Amino acid sequence: MTERWDVETSDGGMIAVWVDGHGPPLVLVHGAISDHTGSAPLIGELRGDATAFAMDRRGFGASPDGPGYSAERELTDVAAVVDAVASRTGQPVVLFGHSWGASCALGAAVHLSSLRALVLYEPSLGLRYPPGSIDRIETRLEAGDHEGALIQLLTEVVGLPEHEIADMRAAANWPERVAYAPTIAREARISDGWQWRPDGFAGIRVPTVLLTGSETAPELAAVTSAAAAAIPGAQVHVLQGHGHMAVRFAPAVVADVLRDWLK
Repeated sequence: MTERWDVETSDGGMIAVWVDGHGPPLVLVHGAISDHTGSAPLIGELRGDATAFAMDRRGFGASPDGPGYSAERELTDVAAVVDAVASRTGQPVVLFGHSWGASCALGAAVHLSSLRALVLYEPSLGLRYPPGSIDRIETRLEAGDHEGALIQLLTEVVGLPEHEIADMRAAANWPERVAYAPTIAREARISDGWQWRPDGFAGIRVPTVLLTGSETAPELAAVTSAAAAAIPGAQVHVLQGHGHMAVRFAPAVVADVLRDWLK
């Protein structure tokens, strides 16, 4: 049975966390235009292997947005959840993030002492968006075309094939994804403006693996490689035959990787 648990953040905000399954603690950080329900296929695969703590990031699902959004707030939110989970379970935590959620997990991991392992699926920090694409997304949003902005992101930036986008549009949570479209630009601006600094993540000392799909857009794959190079001892695991959304379209493949780190 899924349980909701609210974790207080360093600035007094509240992050909703959804608890499901049995086993070692696993914190899941969802990506853009999603909420904790985006982790449902993966949680279904891991229900007997992990206790999943799937958070709603600030401004998504049951977690209020609050004023003064910043990347730093996102990172401290993830850190607060991981520390709370470690305190609740008495165990170090495996932290998993996808896309922008992987960026948040990566940034949070630098300051965490309660981690067991870090698994990052194609973080977006440093992703250079096609020239003018963020402006065009913002123009669509200002015109009220939230669905158009979302589809533009999926096609022009993420590089999803038409059949995967069609599958996403047919899913029950598509209206929620469309509703989250106004958050696209703020996350994109941070990723696009990111500069990798030497030794910026040298403080991460837990075992780390970065996942990337063999069919992923080259720009995203390059960011994954840059992240791996910045983390001491990090490994890269290629998901053959998959792209950026294997969490949704092939959750069993991602779950197999996570089981190795949960054992």
